[in-house]
Order: sequence, then C-alpha cells, then structure tokens
Amino acid sequence: MRITLGLVSAAALMVAASAAHADRVGPYLSAFGGYVIQPDLEISSGGADGELSTDNGWAAGGAMGYDFGRPRVEAEVTYRRNEADEISSGGATVDVDGNLSSLAVMINALYDFENSSRFTPYIGAGIGAAWVYANDIGVPGARVDDDDVVFAYQGIAGVKVAVTGGLSLFVDYRYFATLDPEFDAPGGGTIESEYATHNIMAGLTYNFGTGAAPMAEPAPAAAPAPAPADARSYIVFFDWNSTAITPEAQAIIQDAANAASSLGVARIELTGHADRSGSAAYNQGLSLKRAKAVATVLVGLGIPAANITTVGKGESAPLVPTPDGVREPQNRRVEIVM
Repeated sequence: MRITLGLVSAAALMVAASAAHADRVGPYLSAFGGYVIQPDLEISSGGADGELSTDNGWAAGGAMGYDFGRPRVEAEVTYRRNEADEISSGGATVDVDGNLSSLAVMINALYDFENSSRFTPYIGAGIGAAWVYANDIGVPGARVDDDDVVFAYQGIAGVKVAVTGGLSLFVDYRYFATLDPEFDAPGGGTIESEYATHNIMAGLTYNFGTGAAPMAEPAPAAAPAPAPADARSYIVFFDWNSTAITPEAQAIIQDAANAASSLGVARIELTGHADRSGSAAYNQGLSLKRAKAVATVLVGLGIPAANITTVGKGESAPLVPTPDGVREPQNRRVEIVM
C-alpha cells in the first residue's frame, strides 16, 4: 500500500510540474554542455589541398532569451574545442597536435511543440558570428597559430522535459558551421579551411515567467445546458487568439436565437472577453471582434441587427483570474444577455 501511494504521489507531482511549466511565458536562462563531432575538414594553401582530421571534442555555453508561449528567441554564446589529429595531403598523412576551437555568438529562433505530456519537442535555427581559432596546429617548426571571425549558422532539434514550475532539462542535436575561415600559413601566405560540427547538447533552462497556460489547448469549458424557454443569458467560448465560431459555439448561438425569437426579445447585448496572453490593447480589440462575430451569426439566424449591441471588455473582466501572460480558455468568451 505504501509503495502504491508513493507511486501515485510521484505521478501527481510530475503532472503538476508539467502543467505548471507548460506554455510558460517570460524571460529565461539556459546553461549547457555537450559532445562535438567534427567531420574531416578540407584545407587549402598555395594550390595544395588536403584534409584536417580532429578528435571528438566538447562544448559549453549559455543562452538568455524570451519565451512567448511556443515561439522563443534567444542570444547564445558557445565555446567548442577539438584536438587536432592529422593532416592528409597528396597521399601522405602527418600526425599533428594543437587544437581547432571556436567561440560563437548566435541569435536563435525556436518553436516548441507543446502537448499534453511532460516532453516538449522543439526545432530552431540561428545565425551569428564565430571566432575560429587554429591553436598551434602542426608539427614543431611548422605550426598554424591564428584566428578569423566569420559568419556562423546552425540548425537545432531537440526535446525538453519539465522538472519544476520553471525548470526544464533539455537534450538536442545542433549542426553548427561557418563560412570558411582563413589563417596565416607558417611560411607566408594563407590557409583556407572549413569549419563544421555535429553537436549533442544537454542542459538546463529556467523560465522566470510568472504564469503558465495549459500544455495543450483544452476544450473550451462546458457551456450552460441547452436553455429552457425562459433563459436570458448564454456564453460561447473561443480558441486562443481566434474569433472563429466553433461548432459548439454555433449550437449555443442557435439556441440563443431560438429563445430570442420565441420570447420576443427586443434587445440582445453581446460582451466579448479575452485572456491575458497578449497586450491589453490587443485583447481589447480581439474581444470586440469576438462579440461582432457572434452578432454576425445571430443576424444570419434572423435576429435584426438593430436589436443587437456589441461591447468588448478585453482582459478586464475574467471568469478565472490569472497572472499576465496566461492562456485561460474560460476567459476567451462572449456573453449573450437578453
């Protein structure tokens, strides 16, 4: 029995963490490290071509950004290092030492595929600049020790796991590459090289946002049961950031129109509302558009437009009080009052 209760409690804590973390809106910080696999890099100097091979290496970095609920934007700084192994050219191979490293400053755009589980897949891409360092690569008497600043880019795909309300663990793959850096050659001239890496990263992110919306958009809260003949008010609900009339909302509006016709109602007030996931000004306009969308359906069902008034209250009158930035389904509504 104790084991069963323990398992149930652990599961409840995991679900609570997932729900509290989902769609969290606000600034965040990340720290990560990883394993860097570098393919053989083509190099050329003075008309001679070759390849530089390196050992698998490591990376460490951090990022700060802002989570908008699903899209994210962040600034990232990452250091990568691979030890040089050998240079091949013209059928000959020479063992070398030194290392090839980079320090990248990137701007990344990412998108989280929120769902009902604790696991959130994401993808992203970034651009920026990288300082690429050839640190004493070569053999005694013939070493390359130079650096170059070049354009950098990367693609990202991974998954994050909610740990607590604001903390999540993530693991991702990153392909990071740059335009070809150039280095001064030991005997004069330049060496042109590629720079590309395959990276497996793992780290932690903490989101400082004050609230969280449901991981997946829940179905709108149940509307009142079909109204009896003397009913005078109805509520219809909307999807996030939408003015579209759902099939459920259409049925409720039809009931309201039937009641208005049978009761001989001379005035219908439509009051639109929004949740707090956008700015107050944007939500004010969105709430009025929702009220007008319901009015359009009522007119199509035979209610005279002159009998209908529309009002938008934005996020000022929620059914469920929430912190700013929270997507609460019950606050995305239009109230129909006769």
